[in-house]
Amino acid sequence: MASTLFKRVLHTDSRPHPWPLYAELRKEPVSVQDDGTCVVSGYDEVSALLRDPRISSDRGKATPHSRLGTGAPAPGTAPTFLVRDNPTHDQLRGLAQRHFGPPARPGFVESLRPMVQELIRDHIDQLTGSSEFDLVSEFSYPIPVRVACHLLGVPPEDAATLGPLGEEAVSSPEFLVDPHDPEAAAARNHAQQELAEYFVAHIERLRKKPGQDMLSRMIHDDGPGSPMSLPELLSTAIMLFIGGHETTVNLISNSMLLLLRHPEQLARLQADPSLADGAIEETLRLEPSVHLRPRVAVDDIVIGDHTIPKGSTVILALAAANRDPRRFPDPDTFDITRPDTSHLSFGAGIHFCFGAGLGRMESQIAVRELTRRLINPRLSQDPPPYRPMPDLRGPSALRITVDGVRPACPDPRPHT
Repeated sequence: MASTLFKRVLHTDSRPHPWPLYAELRKEPVSVQDDGTCVVSGYDEVSALLRDPRISSDRGKATPHSRLGTGAPAPGTAPTFLVRDNPTHDQLRGLAQRHFGPPARPGFVESLRPMVQELIRDHIDQLTGSSEFDLVSEFSYPIPVRVACHLLGVPPEDAATLGPLGEEAVSSPEFLVDPHDPEAAAARNHAQQELAEYFVAHIERLRKKPGQDMLSRMIHDDGPGSPMSLPELLSTAIMLFIGGHETTVNLISNSMLLLLRHPEQLARLQADPSLADGAIEETLRLEPSVHLRPRVAVDDIVIGDHTIPKGSTVILALAAANRDPRRFPDPDTFDITRPDTSHLSFGAGIHFCFGAGLGRMESQIAVRELTRRLINPRLSQDPPPYRPMPDLRGPSALRITVDGVRPACPDPRPHT
């Protein structure tokens, strides 16, 4: 039964409304699949495993019969710190972190705020005169892609080419009902190779003519442990590009979808724009961008009466954990003033999301400005169509009807 439930979660038909299936999965501490994969979906259990050193992000440590791929990098690249364990994880992540955030560069993310605000204002301006539009293609998607390009010194005109490649590169067949779809795997591999070729040339350009962007700083870093090798630079750049926009696209779209489904919450936010931060955190809890995270048990792990054997693939169902009634009262209710939104959507432990602060900032500004400027917004289609991946879940399109668009406020952040 548990195996059948998880297969239904993975099936594309369940993408619009997987929550009853997750509720059924939570009835067992560990749901064992036909191939031995263990799905863990309770909040306390997932939270503990995210921090447990007996859980590895290196898929190469799984048993040979695992349904997951090895996560092998594209030719010419090295495994990123996302799929490394310590000490290598901390070494590689540290080399990137000192050009992105504290302690070495504590004000960098906040320094991006004016650029993000300008992008958001400009894209909302472009909606003026439209009575209906697709929020994903015209807003939620292009803004995070442009921000990711800015981070890496990529010319804005290249965003239109790189964005679709990034989306194809994460369209992994590993979580689908048929994990061995050769066409899907070939398309993914082709996109990864195209991205690798682009960034090889881009890194060479930045070697000769560096900018103030994060990638230039990593290339020319002469601090302790640096520089990264070319394969490490290449894989880190691709990871930052993809990770820097894919989840934020979903977060912005999912936030607006929830607000438009709950007019009373939308009205509260419109009356008090400072609630945008709470709206984003509640969206992260209730409709997260990332639903499933694969791990490998490197030792036997006992959960309740069940033992996860060493070498087993473990799927951490973050989205199911975020709705665990043992942790959150009324867990299926959308409440932007919820006092406790201690969700697991950014993970925990050493693999806590590298770009969480930037994703939050982009989404908070986006939701605050959209709900202020769009006049009488409402959904044209509900449920919307969804992207096929069950792990990175969000609408592929979100059509919205409006009565108009208000002009931008002179002050770029008037409600703080």
